[in-house]
Amino acid sequence: MSFLADVRCLFVVLVAAGSIALAQRIVSQPCPDPANRPVVQYFDLQRYVDGRWYEISRYDQHFEKDCDCGYATYTPLADGSVRVQNCCERLPNTTVKCSIGKAVVSYPDVFPLEGRFNVTFGGPPKNSNYWILDTDYDNYALIYYCKNLSESKSAEAAWVLSKQRTIHPSVQDTVDGLVDKYFVRQDMRITEQSQAKCKYDTNDV
Repeated sequence: MSFLADVRCLFVVLVAAGSIALAQRIVSQPCPDPANRPVVQYFDLQRYVDGRWYEISRYDQHFEKDCDCGYATYTPLADGSVRVQNCCERLPNTTVKCSIGKAVVSYPDVFPLEGRFNVTFGGPPKNSNYWILDTDYDNYALIYYCKNLSESKSAEAAWVLSKQRTIHPSVQDTVDGLVDKYFVRQDMRITEQSQAKCKYDTNDV
């Protein structure tokens, strides 16, 4: 499966597919050593899926061009998987467009449980492509994915999420520090989430 096919299943609304050349943040080096991108340990799935996650910023993606007001909701299902609903608006058009997908914890038998998901919007969720680097479950989450394209090139995807439309001031310094540690700030696109421009109903699911 191509990198684009992998990352199109993450937080953002998926509206189109394209080639790798049109897609993600391409860097002239292999993916970071996993030790430098540790994921959340002792992951609390129930806390994570409780509530709506708003997109605060991202590495821009071809398939979410002009996408703002983005959010995701996660609903646990009886079979242990999670229903994923990703939505956004392409301003100034305020029509909310949503995609429905499915996620499973990547390594459910590993202890401690890690914050990794296999997410898909078509076909079985077989690729671990949603890595939670850090979260406090109530205010913020940093999501990352990387795939090597060659020995000297890789493609990355990254998101900063919040359970409010903005990062709460009490955790702003923490989030800023994490962004500077794991991501390239100048390459992050800020997502519009103002009430004046985003017309989605907070009760939409």
